[in-house]
Amino acid sequence: MTNLAIKCEELEVPEWDYFVSEIQTIYRLTDEETDKFSNSTTAKIIAAIPFVAGCYRPEVTAIAHLSLYMNEIKGFQKYYACNPLDDCDLFERLEPISHFRGGDKKIIECGMNTLAYIMIEGYHKSEKFDAAHGNYNPFVSGNWNYKSLKNMLSKKVFVDFNPFIIILPSIGGGYW
Repeated sequence: MTNLAIKCEELEVPEWDYFVSEIQTIYRLTDEETDKFSNSTTAKIIAAIPFVAGCYRPEVTAIAHLSLYMNEIKGFQKYYACNPLDDCDLFERLEPISHFRGGDKKIIECGMNTLAYIMIEGYHKSEKFDAAHGNYNPFVSGNWNYKSLKNMLSKKVFVDFNPFIIILPSIGGGYW
């Protein structure tokens, strides 16, 4: 695992506590799930991208993207689970949360590349578990190459202007 870590508390997401509270209510999260969501690097980046990039109505985009993220975590696995159709493009799984109105394209790209980096690290971390439990994983299937994707994304994520990397400890795998 890499030494990448993002300090969630340093990402400026206006209304974060409100977003967490509403997500808890709407998705009926337990207190433990709410705490995990509130401290989730992935969720915080998803919400932060439209604000940091200066998109039109960033709060609406953040809510829409967080809702899609929660739909994947809490259900709809028949449609959201990773499958071979996602292998054609590294960003296929992120496509539903890649729509922004206006905003700085360079910042949006940094955010999406950072999410892709987190995603491949999660798939890499869960390779053995997925293989043992019959879960589709593009690294287990051999359709993706971890080293080449990590190398490619590292060049796009670990750059001076990426506002989503504050300092570096470690990204955990999984959804939360």
